Amino acid sequence: MQRQFIITEIAVPQARAWELLTDPKEFSFWAHNVRDLEMDPPDAFGENSIRRLRLNVTDKIETLDMRIVQCTPGESFTESPIGGSMRLHEKVEYMKLTYHLEAVDDKTCSLTFTLDYKMKGLLNQLLEKLIIGSFTTQLRLWFERLKTYAETGRPV
Repeated sequence: MQRQFIITEIAVPQARAWELLTDPKEFSFWAHNVRDLEMDPPDAFGENSIRRLRLNVTDKIETLDMRIVQCTPGESFTESPIGGSMRLHEKVEYMKLTYHLEAVDDKTCSLTFTLDYKMKGLLNQLLEKLIIGSFTTQLRLWFERLKTYAETGRPV
């Protein structure tokens, strides 16, 4: 199993950062290539919920379905790909994306993102750097934009 981390300090209270990560209405203000995010069931965020993302990937609309497999409200959640036209779920034997928030003080929190994965099949293992590299590059950009949006209130 492989593991990657992205740590971002955000100058907002932990509760606000949680809202930005989990509210579909807020998501598109900072995740620039997300065209739509739906929850199934609607307006529910927790274990076994599904997040359906419609993404602009190199000028093509792709979908990514993620199941929330663990959730501690206000603090952390873990999700895994289960479907969508990106077919990420077919390229990995195992993948978990964990978002963990921790208060630094009353006005600042730290977001630790952890990506645990194992690629499926020889071809995907050979293409791992390309597949996971482009995925983590996109996530780094998302978290930079999350920080900017959270701290300024302006969509990015």
